[in-house]
Amino acid sequence: MTDECKAPLDPTAFGLFFVALVSLPIALVCILGYAGVDNDIGATLGPLLEIAAFFILIAALAAYRAGSNFGFIVFGLVALGVYFAGAYGGDLWINLTLGLIYVVSLIWSFRVGNPKTLTFILLTTALIFIFGGINAHTGEDIWMLLKGIAALGNFVLTLYLAFALADEHLPCY
Repeated sequence: MTDECKAPLDPTAFGLFFVALVSLPIALVCILGYAGVDNDIGATLGPLLEIAAFFILIAALAAYRAGSNFGFIVFGLVALGVYFAGAYGGDLWINLTLGLIYVVSLIWSFRVGNPKTLTFILLTTALIFIFGGINAHTGEDIWMLLKGIAALGNFVLTLYLAFALADEHLPCY
């Protein structure tokens, strides 16, 4: 076995894989729903989000053990947001609050010099909650589409960064 295989996986990569795992179904539900395409994704999305929140919380605890205050706090916040989305769905004020917290985390990420991809992930995460809250409040389909686009962007960015951190051969922007 090579030394690479013996190295522990970065807890950030672990958490990002689970964020990517929930982002794509959210994107599909929103985009297909906006397009009027019948699908059953929404029927199992809530339980998926609740279960994934548990694993994202594990990533937060692993980041804490690895000495990453940023990773601990942000993955803890993401775990809460993902669980809330799965268990309760949409509420304008709670979603806006979560979106605002992710915007603050985005500013923190920028200030501490994290990879730009991570900062953009925080932006797309904030937009998912902001657009989701507005959609829940107004019922206007355009907000569902915007949430889906943000979730699709979140999927692409988190999957890329997760692979970049886990693989260590991809550039980490």
